[in-house]
Amino acid sequence: MKAARLRPGDTIGVVSPSWGGPAAYPHRLDNAVAWLESRGFGVRVATHARGQDGFVSGSAEERVADLHEMFADPDVRAIIASVGGDHSCHLLPHLDFDLIAENPKVFMGYSDITVLNVAIRQRTGLVTFNGPAMMTDFAEYPEPFDYTIRHFERAVCTGEAIGRIEPASLWTEELLDWRTKTDLTRARELSASPGWAWLRGGAGEGELIGGCLESLQHLRGTDVWPEMDGRLLFLETSEEKPSPAKVDGILMDYENMGVWDRIDGLLVGRPMYYSDAEKAELRAVIERRTAGYAFPVVTDMDFGHTAPQFTLPLGCVARIDAGARTFEVVEPAVE
Repeated sequence: MKAARLRPGDTIGVVSPSWGGPAAYPHRLDNAVAWLESRGFGVRVATHARGQDGFVSGSAEERVADLHEMFADPDVRAIIASVGGDHSCHLLPHLDFDLIAENPKVFMGYSDITVLNVAIRQRTGLVTFNGPAMMTDFAEYPEPFDYTIRHFERAVCTGEAIGRIEPASLWTEELLDWRTKTDLTRARELSASPGWAWLRGGAGEGELIGGCLESLQHLRGTDVWPEMDGRLLFLETSEEKPSPAKVDGILMDYENMGVWDRIDGLLVGRPMYYSDAEKAELRAVIERRTAGYAFPVVTDMDFGHTAPQFTLPLGCVARIDAGARTFEVVEPAVE
């Protein structure tokens, strides 16, 4: 199931299924809304999206009501999360998957939004999107990164196959303080990217599935843990920077669960805030934990907790060829 492509003039809904970030840093959401409106989109912020209830934006019932309202509203053509967090899992018992299936539309976010991306894909068949969020990406000063926007538009605005994705030439993980609004004084500094690291040869093709490694842990043992057979699995770590030892344990769990026996390729996002030595150790962990399997592995890709980032459609067929060092999404993500 695919949503209709997003066109200028369409309305984008904003939800906060997890952290109450817009209440803590309202200027970030304001900036994102203003930029999208400058591109010709309408923007509708959900009732509780700017709320704060402890470490979340509202009760589980309020947050899921926002999500249902946006899916049910015929004027809203896409839904983008304001930010991630750690508590989208609160919404799982309350989600009306029938309502979502009856109103297919673009749904996008990353980090903790992985929980909803995967659950919605698994229960409804709707293609969802691991892509830019409002506060982290569309609010970039003085404007979002061109690489991020080009890949966002290729994924949700064209109705054509996304095609081959190239590594970003520049990247950043610089943090300008949102509390003191240093993020409004200058653009973040970009550095030359070393590119992607191809750890194992071979080729694979299959539907994309995955997201933030820590967030996927919320789905283990539930009825929305994703199908893995013949998939290209993509994984990335959050700004909380789980140690290589922690990642090793999770990847060993995946081996014990039979994940490596089922997938046809592994894509890993660039880790955030790791030193060069820690990145090398992380790559060694990935190689060690997947040793003995034939699928290709590529790491340090430009998705998830990195900037700029490309958009990945969960459920669309993609192809990876380590020998040719190519990655492409071979079918359209929207209609």
